[in-house]
Amino acid sequence: MLESLAINLLATGLTAGTGVGARKVRAALRHRQVSEAISGVATEFNKALEQAIKEENERRDSNELAGVTTDWGAVAEHLAITEAAPDPTSRHAREEIDILFQDEEAAIASLAEAIGAVNEGVGVAMREDADVRAAIEGALTRAYRRAVADFERRVARDEELAAVFEAETNLVLVEQIRDLLERLDTLQEDVDRLLTQDIRNEGFRQLSSVYFERVSPSPETCWQTTFTLADVHAGIPAARSGHQEETTASAELIDALEAGQNRIVVGRPGAGKSTLCKQVALEWYQAEETGPVLYRESGRGDGQFQSTGTLSDAIDRSEGHVLVVVEDAVREAANAILGVIEEYGDTPTVSFLLDARRGEFEQFGAGEATDRTKRRLGDLLDRLPQYQLPAITDTDIVRVVNAFEEATGRTVGRDPAHLYAEITGEDAEEFGAFLLLSFHLPVGWDSIDREGTETGFEAHVRSRYETLHNPGSEDAVRDLSRFDPALLADVGVMVNLLNAAGIGIHPELVHALAAEYGHDIDTHDEIVDIRAALEGWFLYRTSGDEGPVRTTHELWSTLYLRHLAREHAAQQATSRLRDRSEPRVGRCLDALFRLCDDETHREELARAFPDSAVLASIADDPGAAAAEYVEAIFEVGERWPVLAPLFGTTKTARYELPEAISEDTSQWIVTTRGHAHRKRGAYPKARAEYKQALQEAREVDDRHGEARSLNNLGVVAEVLGEYEDAREYYQQSLDILRDIGDRAGEAKSLNNLGVVAEVLGVYEDAREYHQQSLDINRDIGDRAGEAKSLNNLGVVAGALGEDEDAREYYQKSLDILRDIGDRAGEATNLGVVASNLGEYEDAREYHQQSLDINRDIGDRAGEAKSLKNLGVVAQRLGEYEEAREYYQQSLDIFRDLGHAHAEQVESHLAELPENEWAFSVR
Repeated sequence: MLESLAINLLATGLTAGTGVGARKVRAALRHRQVSEAISGVATEFNKALEQAIKEENERRDSNELAGVTTDWGAVAEHLAITEAAPDPTSRHAREEIDILFQDEEAAIASLAEAIGAVNEGVGVAMREDADVRAAIEGALTRAYRRAVADFERRVARDEELAAVFEAETNLVLVEQIRDLLERLDTLQEDVDRLLTQDIRNEGFRQLSSVYFERVSPSPETCWQTTFTLADVHAGIPAARSGHQEETTASAELIDALEAGQNRIVVGRPGAGKSTLCKQVALEWYQAEETGPVLYRESGRGDGQFQSTGTLSDAIDRSEGHVLVVVEDAVREAANAILGVIEEYGDTPTVSFLLDARRGEFEQFGAGEATDRTKRRLGDLLDRLPQYQLPAITDTDIVRVVNAFEEATGRTVGRDPAHLYAEITGEDAEEFGAFLLLSFHLPVGWDSIDREGTETGFEAHVRSRYETLHNPGSEDAVRDLSRFDPALLADVGVMVNLLNAAGIGIHPELVHALAAEYGHDIDTHDEIVDIRAALEGWFLYRTSGDEGPVRTTHELWSTLYLRHLAREHAAQQATSRLRDRSEPRVGRCLDALFRLCDDETHREELARAFPDSAVLASIADDPGAAAAEYVEAIFEVGERWPVLAPLFGTTKTARYELPEAISEDTSQWIVTTRGHAHRKRGAYPKARAEYKQALQEAREVDDRHGEARSLNNLGVVAEVLGEYEDAREYYQQSLDILRDIGDRAGEAKSLNNLGVVAEVLGVYEDAREYHQQSLDINRDIGDRAGEAKSLNNLGVVAGALGEDEDAREYYQKSLDILRDIGDRAGEATNLGVVASNLGEYEDAREYHQQSLDINRDIGDRAGEAKSLKNLGVVAQRLGEYEEAREYYQQSLDIFRDLGHAHAEQVESHLAELPENEWAFSVR
């Protein structure tokens, strides 16, 4: 029985992929009567397995494999049982046992199953714990490889045996053994991976030859979606210039990382952050002197990264200098990595490379956050050195054009110098220069207009939007009139909603829309046809892809939704239903959220997608799925206030929130919608949502939530000029926060009370509030809060004629903001402080950055403030006509919003050119 097991393992491995039957090889081996040698191999195989199990236990620092026995007779008997021969005792084991493995990986899996069958406890553990199974399969793979190597030493040099083997099988034995050992090296690399199944499910991958053998590049698709690790491994994206002359950005980062430092790459969407991180990771992986790379791509995996202990274990087991790379690191799905960075501190053999979008980076741990852990991690993020992406250069354009032509075989046909001028002439800062450049490349004929000139990024989005929402119009770039126009437009909204939110365009989630049309087979078929019609257009399917469909950059989808939101807002202006949310978004959200509440709805979809991991995950934990979906979707609305009309308010929404969400999540959604409306300048809607959140918080005795809602109501009252109401809200919030011991919240409420006191001219009270806020921020280590308090103390000092004190406060505030990389201060705060210090050119640059961002996302109040601040800078430089123009634009917006700052701007206009002004920082 032992001999038969070894023969079957070896013969199958030797003939894998050759078309030679394992039975024929076994017959050849038996014909030579090498039973003694084979028996020795089986004995060595048994010893190797026992040793490998022992080593695996030591490596894992656990005892999970201690119960594994090596009763090979029982194992072989189990392997011999088949439907054709259910009774192995009735057969001659040496002659008739037939495992018939297809390849070495299947052999290991079958052996693991057999061991589990004869070791009941191990079998249960393997079924219930993927890590246990992976450990056993890893031990078996090492044992198998040792057995093959021993077989090579014992048997392969027997010239007579080799001759018979070749005569019987037409294969050269030594060559086959070496080939098998190479395949086993690859298999062993896979099973010896540092990352266990749980953390791989959460999106992490270890870069390895096995990984790259299993993924394929997409030479055409990647230019308008994103560059995957496979694309970068294939050398498709071009290197980008660094800050120093004749260096690349990746080389600059690697220098820092090899020195044991950490870095975070911060930039706008489409600026090339993730591509740069992948290029750094690939260079690190390919270098001989560095260690392993553990990589988490944004949007990969089934859920949130939580297995920090597992990642730490993998880092500890790594040999050499390990690099951990995490994209979109500040998002909820990934920000647990900050705790791991904190754990390793300045460990010289562990480096972390992160990337983050500028707006998300600035907001992390700021605002209303009351979670002490998040604030602590926010402080860690403040200290993490940033790598600012270099501006695109003409050299970059040439490299990209050459790389595109080499990868696709297409000719760009545009002079790189003209492309450079065109890209930099567009609002590259707004969308990201590299993303804009990709839409000037000839990726499919649909990316050019009828005159043959490449369209820009926004034009590309607009043409697709018009085609899906008006398929029969003359402006349509593709004839889609054969589809139900309502369903066509709904599919377009659902696809882009899923993509913009980062949920992923899983086909089954798109097909959830069928519930809104009766769930009949014809509707599902039409959705399939619509998806097919959109492939190669802004949906892309590449061979070998698993999981969600690839699409264009999620910023593309956000702009698609922006078209929808603006169109809906325009319709609302003349409609009796002007407060209702957008109906197509409402249908999409209802269809999506019902998956978490309605088992029948899920079962209808499961019939069409029986193997869907997404539906299975929702069914396993509807509450977690519901929370994930609503948070992802409504966060987009807060980041892009222009989208607020799509979602409405509690009373005007055309969709129902999932019943599976918690009270905390429900309150968070209401508050988040309120923030979006407030930033957009829809203050009555914001107030309605904040009052709803206050009511919900009081109903469940959530004092934190109550304090936050009161503070938010105070902000609305303040911007509307209702200062006494604002002061009352802030005071109530302060009383609660002091009562529950939330010192960070207390400092923010004190700051708000100080700003109101300034507006009312009660400067001594304002100074006291800001000083108390400063003391708390210093005590808890909130440096961004400290900078705000110092600035506002400067405002008070200036108002009281204490000019030297004011300058000192401003300088200290600016020093902190610059030191922390302006994460929570944002460009507006830096601009105000720089202006108060007389650094007007710096101030102008900061305010222009702030203006660009606010216009991009639809924050109208922020836009008006930036214009006002640009007016102040122009006024102080004596550029009075320019100042007048800025003030007028600011005034128009403030008046339209009913904002209290309109009165201040009117004062500026009336008093030009003499007046100067200083502003508090909220």
